[in-house]
Amino acid sequence: MRTNCSQVVVENFFEPGILYLLLKKSSYGYEIKKALKNDCICEVNIGNLYRCFSRMQKHGYISRESMKSKIGPKRYSYTITQKGKIYLATWIESLKKQKKVISSLINNYQKII
Repeated sequence: MRTNCSQVVVENFFEPGILYLLLKKSSYGYEIKKALKNDCICEVNIGNLYRCFSRMQKHGYISRESMKSKIGPKRYSYTITQKGKIYLATWIESLKKQKKVISSLINNYQKII
């Protein structure tokens, strides 16, 4: 049983966040990590972020392009694909349903306290 629920989040919530950010513009890993925190209020470990990129690329939701860097190793730019846009729309619909369930629980709880 959990004793601290303050850290409970929707599993893999950063996945639709990444797709949302890539819908706005193609970007690099560390930029996406920073934008997730600023735009989606979601922090993610950089290792988990890159594992997620790999998984989403494998499924065809994003593509990756190697870019030369003037200061250091090559960088990879990530772009959402058409399949990724459809997957993001599915995520959004699921999140809307979860929002209704969560809101209902909160509202019902507040009625009895």
